[in-house]
Amino acid sequence: MLEAVREIWFGEGTTYIKICYGNVYVDGEAGQLGDRGEVDTFRIKSVKRIENEIVLEIDGKIEKHKGELVDIRIDEERRIDISQQHTAQHLLSAVFLSEMDAETVGFQMGEEYTTIDLSLGILQDDMIDYVERLCNDFVSEDRSVRRFFIDGSEIHKYNLRKEVKREIAESEREIRLVEIDGIDVSACSGLHVESTAQIGPLKILKHEKVKGSLARVYFVAGKRALNDYFTKHKLITNSSLLLTCSYLDLPDRIASLINEIKQGNSTIRSFSERLAGYVAKGINGSTSRVIFLEDKENVLLSIPRFVTLEEYLIIGKSGDRIYLFCKGYDCREVLSRIKKEFDVKGGSGKERGQFVFNDDFVLIKEIVENSY
Repeated sequence: MLEAVREIWFGEGTTYIKICYGNVYVDGEAGQLGDRGEVDTFRIKSVKRIENEIVLEIDGKIEKHKGELVDIRIDEERRIDISQQHTAQHLLSAVFLSEMDAETVGFQMGEEYTTIDLSLGILQDDMIDYVERLCNDFVSEDRSVRRFFIDGSEIHKYNLRKEVKREIAESEREIRLVEIDGIDVSACSGLHVESTAQIGPLKILKHEKVKGSLARVYFVAGKRALNDYFTKHKLITNSSLLLTCSYLDLPDRIASLINEIKQGNSTIRSFSERLAGYVAKGINGSTSRVIFLEDKENVLLSIPRFVTLEEYLIIGKSGDRIYLFCKGYDCREVLSRIKKEFDVKGGSGKERGQFVFNDDFVLIKEIVENSY
């Protein structure tokens, strides 16, 4: 569609255009995502409303002036997706209200999923399953979704799921209603499908407790729900092949592997502590009080427990990480000396410290040996 430029200005690699008219949806209005697409082949980054006028943020510089025309091409696939998510939200909110007496007090549509916040302190899995199945039954019934305008004076004739603000109802402007046949009537200015069948499958992804007495529900609908199914089906199939079991046996197989890993980690800790004890025994019998070691992290971290000396400085290396252990010395002072020579990231207390060092360990040894 061709639109006249009302105002134009530029940012760093960005053009801002205020358009005169234009059927363009603004980011966040009616709780939904805004339009995307192109303006004169340049990508739309955002759509905002400033002083009740629409401003397009465009990626790139458009050589146009006030009064000239720009060609705006809206991403219609995105609009279909927004319509599916938004009508799904109306349906889901209506069912939660009718079946659980839970009002929707918050709604946020994102690029990956949509959330609603419900006035419900406890939300269990069986409740979620029931609501989800009922919503999908309504989807399969292909109920009409009607959008129409009324005068504010007529608002009392409709049983709205959520009351409109008094100043809106008493104003002279028209109010847009969205009605899902036999299920819901709400005031809404957003994008919606023509019938529930166009929502496609609706899938609740998860739920959680928020803000004390509220429950947050995450869901997807339409192509998003299908993509979620395809992704998870592929993941489950590949996991089944990798673990050589059916997908029904995956929970037990994973639980068994986790238990084996826990047992293995326990064994590793036991051997690490035993090895640390042997290393500490050598340190206790040494005449040197400054010790340099290279070993696995879990071994190095266990060694100080077994050192009985009243004074020592241990510098241990594991990969790119250097550990400091002190008694009778101050690890903070040691690290400070090292930082004067090298740009290292790390921190230290008096008796323990650590930092990342990607160069030769010999360089650290030289600094410490020359200082202590």
